[in-house]
Amino acid sequence: MLQLLPHHRWLLLAMVAALASVTATSVAMTIGALIDAPLLAGLFATAAVVLDLFKYVAWPLALALLAARRTLCAALLMASALTLGAVSGWATYDRLMTSIITSRAEHQANQDQRQADLIEQRGADAARIEQLDADATAVRQQAIALRERGMVSRALELESAALARIDAERAAASDRRDTASQELTTLRGQATKAAGIPMQLATLLCLGFAIALEVVPALILATLRYVPVPVAIPAAVPATQEQPAERPQEQVERAPETATPETLPPELLQLLAGTGSGEKVAVRQVAKALRIGSDKATRLMQRAAEVGALNKTASGYVAA
Repeated sequence: MLQLLPHHRWLLLAMVAALASVTATSVAMTIGALIDAPLLAGLFATAAVVLDLFKYVAWPLALALLAARRTLCAALLMASALTLGAVSGWATYDRLMTSIITSRAEHQANQDQRQADLIEQRGADAARIEQLDADATAVRQQAIALRERGMVSRALELESAALARIDAERAAASDRRDTASQELTTLRGQATKAAGIPMQLATLLCLGFAIALEVVPALILATLRYVPVPVAIPAAVPATQEQPAERPQEQVERAPETATPETLPPELLQLLAGTGSGEKVAVRQVAKALRIGSDKATRLMQRAAEVGALNKTASGYVAA
């Protein structure tokens, strides 16, 4: 028989709480973004969070109502949970896709702006190089004219001062132009590739993540209802003295040291035989069938759980 240790149960409940907080936050953000008025946005966002948390509780309640044969109420609860889950899943999907699309748009805009800046810078450097080449030609012509007039030293001074400055500025402009060209080539190469994963795959991942956030907590809560938790069963107290004649109620109260299916009252065995596996068995139901008190019925059901005729879960006893 599958049993769940208490600390494992609390761990699963902590996982459910963490996952539920993600969907609740997504729903609150979505509702808040749709309403401009701060007061109304906070009011409806709070209501959306409460409804989002209710959808997880609705599944165990619906299963309990089904076990109690309250089909209409269970169906209404399931319909409400599915509707709320669809709204919550859409909110989570919308938040994820909006974040991805916005991030890609910002990245693309930054790349486009950087490319435009690099093209402008490269053009300015190219124009500056042409201007410096023209200045160098003009300096050389002036130096030639000075030499023709016999001013050789003056021509050398002009060439050494002006041409050195022009060569330094031309080298700096050429380096800036080459660097801009290399960066521009890199950016254009990146633009030809898909940024990150393809949008179709991103859409599927966001959709699957949103569905998982809705399904996994509901499955955990529904499963915990049917997985029994081991409990300590007190040892039966032996009778101090024998009585010559015992009524059925007194036979139920007095139990042997080791419980076995044969020691259970036939009325209880008949009741359990007519109950489907997994269906809830209430203390009141046993007490009424055996015509005993609730305390005696509780002790009797503990013995039944000890021998495996019943399973004890968080919501009560269910038929094995």
